[in-house]
Amino acid sequence: MYCLCLLLFFFVLAIHNWHGDVTHGLALDVGDCVEILEETAYWFRGTCPRKPRKVGLFPKSYIHLKDLSKVDPVVAECTLVLREWSEIWKRLFVEREEYKFTSLRKVMLALLESRRELLSSTLTQDQTYELQMKVISKIDWGNR
Repeated sequence: MYCLCLLLFFFVLAIHNWHGDVTHGLALDVGDCVEILEETAYWFRGTCPRKPRKVGLFPKSYIHLKDLSKVDPVVAECTLVLREWSEIWKRLFVEREEYKFTSLRKVMLALLESRRELLSSTLTQDQTYELQMKVISKIDWGNR
């Protein structure tokens, strides 16, 4: 079984589509974040934030564990926020809330660009700090 400390240091991501074709299976799409609750030799039992209240099984081979302790925490947070906001952005499109849709799109594109710059490792320490503060500010704005 995975403990909470593992989930804090690993970003768990579906790398293949899984239709959940087994009893109590949890269907996953490529790119889904996954919370691991239990582990066996070949399977995980967990949940996906995109499908709240649904817990199920999926193969270990369909999941990638990325060690976040080696990634800049602002970049990691930006990645998680962009995944979360993409669901909101899709809903705004479907509900035809054009102003909110456009506003969120602009902020998401700015975050993607900032994330790219932070990952490039070409900035000075001062530039990195300044960009991290801008990213945090945009995330705070979007979470209101």
